[in-house]
This record gives sequence, C-alpha cells and structure tokens, in this order.
Amino acid sequence: MAILVLILSVGVVAPATAQSRPAATLRTMALGMNMVPDRDLTVLDAFTDSIGGHQPAIWAVWGNWGDPSGVFPTAVVDGLHARGVTPMLVWQPVNGSNVNSPNFTYRRITNGRHDAYIRTFARAARDSGETVILRFAHEMDGFWFPWGMGRFDNTPKRFIAAWRHVWNIFRGPKGVGATNVKFLWNPTYPGSGRPSFASLYPGDKYVDYVGFTSFNWNRRGNDWKSMVRLYTPPMEVLRRITRKPVIVGETGSTAKGGDKPAWILKGYPAVYNKWPRLKGIVYFNVDMGDTQQNRDWRLTSPPKALDAYEAIAAQPRFQGRIP
Repeated sequence: MAILVLILSVGVVAPATAQSRPAATLRTMALGMNMVPDRDLTVLDAFTDSIGGHQPAIWAVWGNWGDPSGVFPTAVVDGLHARGVTPMLVWQPVNGSNVNSPNFTYRRITNGRHDAYIRTFARAARDSGETVILRFAHEMDGFWFPWGMGRFDNTPKRFIAAWRHVWNIFRGPKGVGATNVKFLWNPTYPGSGRPSFASLYPGDKYVDYVGFTSFNWNRRGNDWKSMVRLYTPPMEVLRRITRKPVIVGETGSTAKGGDKPAWILKGYPAVYNKWPRLKGIVYFNVDMGDTQQNRDWRLTSPPKALDAYEAIAAQPRFQGRIP
C-alpha cells in the first residue's frame, strides 16, 4: 500500500509508527504510612531504609484541637515536604486529656467558637506552601470517638455544617486562601447501626478525596478477608455518592488466621487493577495489642510481611505521589 508523505520546506514528516508513539503513562498509586512516634522523622527514614529505600508518599501526623499537638506542626510538615512526602494531618476535634468535654461538638464549631484556632491553623497550613492532606474528624459515623454520631449533640446534619464551616475558613471566599490543603473525608465502614455514608457527605465542593477505614482482623476466627473483599463494600457505597478520588485513610491486617504476606502481595495489585479511582492507601503500621485484642498491624509481624511490602513498594505502579 502506498504511503502518503507530506513534504515541507523543513524536511519530511513520516507517518507515526508504533515505535515512535509515546508510551502510555503508567497509572500510579501512592503508598502511605502511619507509624509512631509520628513526629519523629527518623522513624520515617528508618522505615524507608527497611524497604529498600522506597520512601512512602504519604505520612500521617496526628493532632488534637485541645492539646499542644493541635498546633500546626510546621517543623514536621517542612521536613516531610523536604523529603518529597505529603503530610496527612489527622485532625481530631477533641481534648485528649478530657475526652468527655462537649467543647468541640459540631454545633460549637459551626457557631464559631473555635474560629480563631481554625484560622490560625489554616494560615500555617497555607504558608507551608505545598500539598497538605487534612483528614478532619475521621470515622465520624462511628460512636467510639467524642466527635462520633450520638456523642453529645452530634448529628449528621451538624457534622456537615461543621465540615463546611471549617472548609470555608481554609478555602472559602472569606477564608485564608489555603488552596494547597486537600480535604479527605473519611468515614469508617458501611455497617448497620451507624449513619449512612450519604447522610454524612458534605458535597463535592467541600471534598478533595474520599476514603474509609478498613482492617482485616478475623474477629470470629473465620472471617479472614482479602483486600478486594474487604474494600468492596465501602468502594461500592462511595461509587454511589461521588466520583471523587479515593485514599484509604487507614488499613492493615493481622497475622492471626491467615497469610499476611500473601494478603499484601496479592491485595495491592488486585485493588489497583479493580479500582482506578483508588489513588492512595495508608497502612496502619502500629501494634495496638495492648488496647485492641492483640491486633498487631505492624509489617514486622511477621517479618515476611515487611518483605512482601518491600516487593510492592518496589513496583513503579505503587510509587505514585499526591499531586
């Protein structure tokens, strides 16, 4: 077959071939980590070394509104940004030394009682200059945190009002202009006896990422779940609410009742393939054994789980970053 060649004054333009076309851009997922102590970045550096130098893309930093930890952690955030890591600030409306105080209810937030604090925090976040993920009042659909539903006078409508109030201070028309702060809306998990995800959703205007919390912990000794099986219920509910990208705010697996290294090695590729809108997964690399029925989520329990995670982190598709 004859090939038409366009001759220009500057030379000959040949038809594109399969070899000359740019390669398709690899879709990537960001891997995040939740460890303690969360503000000691030598912990981050040591973990990076332990998985072959593959640095996490997201690092969780926790803070309570009513505690010293509630001040914007400028030094930690600067250290993370210098490493090319996106901070995920887990911002809890509570006084950790007095969890039964009604001072931080959603009604009081909306009424402006904490506006000065929120505005100061927002300005500091803005001045950090690069992306910060704000995971405000996570797992609000549960009842175990003081900011949960059924605690004090908290309701879904009051939660939505408080969320929008906070967002407006950060990014609204009369806010501080903290457009670098990305809001992660993170209920826990669909279940009976809790408000629905839909009843708590503030609306796409006020949310950048949506997420959930999901752990594989074999409560009854016969309910070990693969990562796909574990993530399917919340992903299906989120699909019906919004098209926003998803970051799993907390996840992990126990070693009791199944093969934890295989859970990691098979799970991450499986959820990557099944849900392209899944942009990040933050692993909860903490031992909660003393408080939560011997649930040791650490990747060193067993040691082969860390080897499995290193194998995942070494793959280019799991080396994404938060834009």
